[in-house]
Amino acid sequence: MNLDDQMERCDVDYCKRRDFLPFKCTLCNQKFCLEHKELKQHECPFQYQERKALQCKQCNQVINYLSSQFEIDVLKQHVCQKINVQKSKCPKCKILLNDLNKFYCTSCKRNVCLKHRMQDEHECDKFSKFNYCAIM
Repeated sequence: MNLDDQMERCDVDYCKRRDFLPFKCTLCNQKFCLEHKELKQHECPFQYQERKALQCKQCNQVINYLSSQFEIDVLKQHVCQKINVQKSKCPKCKILLNDLNKFYCTSCKRNVCLKHRMQDEHECDKFSKFNYCAIM
C-alpha cells in the first residue's frame, strides 16, 4: 500500500496539499489542510449563515437548521420519532405536568403539580392527619 493512497487532498482549489489527517468543516463537509481549516481561510460559503433551532410539536425533538433554510421545509424533512408516552396529569387538579411544574411524592410514588406538592394537598395515601400531635 502506497503512502500517497492514504493521504487526502485539501479541497481548496489552489492548494490541493496532501494530508494524513485533514480537517473536516462542519458546515460545508469538505476536507482541508492545517492552513485552510478555519472558515475564513477556506472561504466557507456557510460561514455567515446563522444556525437556528426549533422544536417539533409532535415528538418534542429539537431540530437544528441554517438561516438560509425555511422552517416549513425543515419540518417536512424531519422524521418524527413518535414516542407513545402518556402525558401525566396532576391527580388533584388535572393540569398537564412537565419538567418545570412536576413534583414527585416519595410517599405515594406519584407525580403532582407544584401547587399540590404537600402531602395533605394531594390526598397522599401515606398521609394521615392523625399522625401529628398537638402541642398544648
